[in-house]
Amino acid sequence: MGKNRRKCAKNRGPNWGWIQTKTPVLSEVDSSDEKHTVVLDVENTDISKRRVVWRFGGIDREGAWSPSLLTTKEVVNLMDKMSSFETMTLGELFMPGSEHGKTYEISTMPDAALKRLEELYFDDETEIARLRLQSTQRLYGFLREHVFHVLWWDPKHQVWPSQK
Repeated sequence: MGKNRRKCAKNRGPNWGWIQTKTPVLSEVDSSDEKHTVVLDVENTDISKRRVVWRFGGIDREGAWSPSLLTTKEVVNLMDKMSSFETMTLGELFMPGSEHGKTYEISTMPDAALKRLEELYFDDETEIARLRLQSTQRLYGFLREHVFHVLWWDPKHQVWPSQK
């Protein structure tokens, strides 16, 4: 996931604990001098029809948006929302104009979030995904096909404040 943690072969996904038996449906560039470019292709019917699943190995455990800061009640609410997202396909979650999911280019992130990504060695990523939980609560992570790698829980909409 980060500069010092990830070794990727060209046209293969990162080694995050699963073996890929198919060619990924992602655009990917692998070079030591370039950012690791992965773009979610929700228009691809194979990807858009898959249901989201979760990975937790890359959670930021020490930052301001660490899921470890959740209260018991917040954990229950988060699990309820995540289980409801599992009933939806990626096409439903991330369709243009969807209130549920969005992706953002890392290069346009606010300074505080970008600084934390650099500290975690995730600044070589090009895109981050966000799921809206309720009112101001957001869940941030990286999408690899239909797998959402959870990074941050943002209860007060501070990672990417609204421009409204």
